[in-house]
Amino acid sequence: MISCNNSVVTDLEPSSISLRNIGSSILLSLAFIIGAPGNLSVMWSIYRRLKNISVTVLLIANLALADFIILLTLPIWIYTFAVDKWVFGLVFCKFVVYVIYSSLYVSVFLITLLSIERFLAVFRPFDLQRWSRQRVFKKITIFIWIAAALLGIHSLPFYKSSQTEQPFKCILHEYTSDKQKVSFILLETLVGFLVPFCIIIICYTYLWRKLKQIKFVGKRKSDKIILIVVGSYILCWIPYHVFNILDVISVFLGTCSLVGIVYVGGSISGALVFINSSLNPIFYFYYAFRMKSTSRTIKLNMLFENFGGMETEQKPSNTNENTVDSTHIDNSSAVPSDPQ
Repeated sequence: MISCNNSVVTDLEPSSISLRNIGSSILLSLAFIIGAPGNLSVMWSIYRRLKNISVTVLLIANLALADFIILLTLPIWIYTFAVDKWVFGLVFCKFVVYVIYSSLYVSVFLITLLSIERFLAVFRPFDLQRWSRQRVFKKITIFIWIAAALLGIHSLPFYKSSQTEQPFKCILHEYTSDKQKVSFILLETLVGFLVPFCIIIICYTYLWRKLKQIKFVGKRKSDKIILIVVGSYILCWIPYHVFNILDVISVFLGTCSLVGIVYVGGSISGALVFINSSLNPIFYFYYAFRMKSTSRTIKLNMLFENFGGMETEQKPSNTNENTVDSTHIDNSSAVPSDPQ
């Protein structure tokens, strides 16, 4: 095994470490300030305000819960970066790492399932309605939480931090061999990114083509939401996995030259993953405030009442050729009509 991880990190210039800590602290602070109350508001609006919860809203609520759990750990990491040491002990370090990894898997899987549900809503609406009555998606959601909890366990055995290090730091993984390191990173990248990413791209590609064939009032906003969901996922997750791949490359090349880059870049890109957990409430609030309403106070529950509901889009009044397709989208779209 290459024994350069600790030495290279130790030999990094203090300015590099300070830059890493400052950058990570700023990003994590923004994510917590925006995302924690935002996701809490989403859950409150869904569970306390809505009587009937559609499949789309069910997935959104669970996604908000997973993101909220992730964001709750941020004050711990912000303080750790500020003092540049871990003061909470080894057991709590393992627990926090496990919670983060499990919740991240839940978040990624729910985003993927939400993409599949939107695909079915357009191309297989009757099957989707039947599965909704049978509560298939509720069962799948429970399975996702269980599967993510099991997948999160794999992060625990790899943590073997030395208590003799001063100051003690909560490092995510200290591998016992190069084979173990490569296997874990590739598994994480495959299950946590590549497979979900491919499914999302396939679903939204077909949806994009369908929406381009249909002319109705809400089409442009639907296109924007698709771009926002896919774009935010790409921007927040790709850098993290790029640095993971660089870490694997450094193992195969047998060189320590990339370790410093991975150490600093991996921390910043890891902070972007937390940022992703705070973005969804921003999107919900934005479109909620653009909905038609006689009241000056717009509430999130008004938006979620339309998610996955019936007749949420306006059909074209004088176009007969698109009547079937427009009705199809009306009965399945999760997007409220555009006030413009």
